[in-house]
Amino acid sequence: MRRVLEYVLYRALAFLVPLLPRRTLVWFGHRLGALYYAWSARDRRVGMENLRRVFPERTDHRRLLRLSLKLQAVALLDALWAANLKPERAARYVSADGTQIRAVRERIAATHRGVVVGTAHFGSWEMLNLSSRAFGFPPATFIARPVRNALIDRHLRRQREKGGNKLVYREQALAGCVAALRRGEVAASVIDIAVLPDEGGVFVDFLGTPASTSAALPLLAVRRQALLFFLVCRPVEGGRRYHLEGEEIPVRTDNDADAEMKRLTQELSLALERKIRAHPEAWMWGYKRWKWRPSEMPGAYPSYSSWLTKQL
Repeated sequence: MRRVLEYVLYRALAFLVPLLPRRTLVWFGHRLGALYYAWSARDRRVGMENLRRVFPERTDHRRLLRLSLKLQAVALLDALWAANLKPERAARYVSADGTQIRAVRERIAATHRGVVVGTAHFGSWEMLNLSSRAFGFPPATFIARPVRNALIDRHLRRQREKGGNKLVYREQALAGCVAALRRGEVAASVIDIAVLPDEGGVFVDFLGTPASTSAALPLLAVRRQALLFFLVCRPVEGGRRYHLEGEEIPVRTDNDADAEMKRLTQELSLALERKIRAHPEAWMWGYKRWKWRPSEMPGAYPSYSSWLTKQL
């Protein structure tokens, strides 16, 4: 019964939210983010600890965390608000450097091995998903996590795939991404989640402290010798608009496969780190990014992190 009630509430929001003007949606998102900051003591505690460790010299940690939660709330509402937008209209809310976009399209057209894209919980994943087709990129297969409520998940997945991109969950992720690369398309996923070494994670430096990071995308890029990019949609004007930003990370062919995979994982993390240091308000500070730490690796980890006693 609880899941049915959740679904009814979700469908009501899915009907109402797309009717809101963009300015009203952003205002509503900021109010939700402020309420969540006041209500969620757990995420507030985690976010403050993360911010103090990464930016010990700053004195505006509370302001940054509140703004981060406001922008995250807008990005979550984007999943409903942008669901009925055609890719061409979504691009009205996402700007980009035209010269850079043309250069990327030319690079993609020159290869037949597909494109691997790493992104993050930075800005709006939904707008990146929708606007990618409007900018002339090939169809993308995104690795995603299902919503716990299966009723909501089925509807939300259909909405997210309206623009021509596909979603695959972890069980089918490898096969789905390899198939996309073979077709010369895009395989994409977020890179800023804590992944156990037993599940394909490797420890690389991130914001000054080693973090267990998925090596799935670097593995795909190395095995397929595909192009590798890091892309995000950075919020502008409090989330009213976004700006598509990123960079290419060259894949070496003269390196040992395992060493190259580790190097690319580190380079993706460094690319995200540069964005976070430039625009800290756009990242999700309430997430336990340093959830795992290896027992043999010294260093100051957050209080919420857990030791990994198994030899890595």
